[in-house]
Amino acid sequence: MRNTLGIAIAVLALACPAMGASLSKEDYQAAKKRIAAEYEVERQKCGARFGNALDECVARAHGIRDVAKAELEAAYKPSSRTNYDAAIARAKSAHAVAKEQCDEKRGPEKKACIKDAKASLAQATAEAKAARTAARAEEGAKRPAR
Repeated sequence: MRNTLGIAIAVLALACPAMGASLSKEDYQAAKKRIAAEYEVERQKCGARFGNALDECVARAHGIRDVAKAELEAAYKPSSRTNYDAAIARAKSAHAVAKEQCDEKRGPEKKACIKDAKASLAQATAEAKAARTAARAEEGAKRPAR
């Protein structure tokens, strides 16, 4: 159930540009409310936990919400910028959860885990920037010359 909304939004994001249409304002507002409601449900599931398990659960809930919002925005207003923002949200979410998972480790293992998390964030950010640059170049090539 946790990824259902994210999957639905991803499908919408992929389908809408192909159809040449974007979400209506009503669909956008309804999706925002669903995202907020699902966040509250996920956040309440964290209530019985404590310590690092709580931190990890909260990071996961925040990540799901942030990614869903960014993907919704990309579906509502498709552009290279919103697609970039969605990719960055996915990378930051994964990084936050990975950092919380690293907190359970100790010593050199923890340092290596944090280093890997930072490296994966840097790689995802670089890939998002490259995709955005390519999309901008493609958009520029489609525009008529003045």
